[in-house]
Amino acid sequence: MDKLKSLMIFMRSAQCGSFSEAARQLGMAPSAVSRAVLRLEDELGVRLLGRTTRSLTLTKDGNRFYQRAQQILNDLEEAELEVKQSQSAPIGTLRLDLSFTFGKLHIAPALLQFATQYPELKLNVSFNDRLVDLTEEGIDATVRIGMSSDSSLIMHHLATAHYTTCASPQYLAQHGTPTTPKELLQHRCVNFIFPQSRQEHKWKFEQNGKALDLSVDSYLLFDNSEVILEAVIQGAGIVQLPKFIGAKAIARGDLQPILQSYAPQAGLPIAVLYLQRRYLSAKVRVFVEFMIGLAAALKQTDVVD
Repeated sequence: MDKLKSLMIFMRSAQCGSFSEAARQLGMAPSAVSRAVLRLEDELGVRLLGRTTRSLTLTKDGNRFYQRAQQILNDLEEAELEVKQSQSAPIGTLRLDLSFTFGKLHIAPALLQFATQYPELKLNVSFNDRLVDLTEEGIDATVRIGMSSDSSLIMHHLATAHYTTCASPQYLAQHGTPTTPKELLQHRCVNFIFPQSRQEHKWKFEQNGKALDLSVDSYLLFDNSEVILEAVIQGAGIVQLPKFIGAKAIARGDLQPILQSYAPQAGLPIAVLYLQRRYLSAKVRVFVEFMIGLAAALKQTDVVD
């Protein structure tokens, strides 16, 4: 309990930027507050707060410790709430990090229904495609496309994302429809460029059971899938993209799949990931169940496989 109290005193001091203000809010003497933080620093063997005559600032080690301590206190608070109310009723803040395009197109529109179903949950949602450290960033669960090499995470497979090659009917009527992947080299192609590496996406096909990677001559490169989709719908050229991005446009007839006999059988796994813990919290459990149901609905509409 002494360590927990020291932790709370340290965090309040960091938030206030002042021992005296932290002491006022905690109902303690300023000297007692500063001694508690000093004892904590001595135990850890690092300086957590930089002191000046006017203010306190977190050191690099202090900031890292603060973030972890915040998650510990949040988990403790939510554990207390769950015990006091009901383990079957998820409550507290659910922090989610979603794959940018898939999350925006297919998860976000369904989150209102999820939030309505669990009114005691507060959703805190971010969207990006970078690798995130769930512990470091205080994330409860993430949805990603592709495998994770982090052995500290539980990965619950939801569906598979396959690539489709397509173009607008207007483009194909004007320029012809390629019948083999190599014929793409004579066509105008639009491609995705990875934001960090600035490398182009290599198009993937399968021929006689063998994988074929093709570097197309792209005349339009974007690092945003939705921009690419709109350009191709307007007749910019041929694109290869995950089916979940183009599915609605294909269903409307705005895009037409091509080279389907060369489509690779392998795809990218779509999964929800969360930290390995002895007990799965109610809030993470219901989110996993929600994603299983959403994935099943997306399979029925041929968005994923």
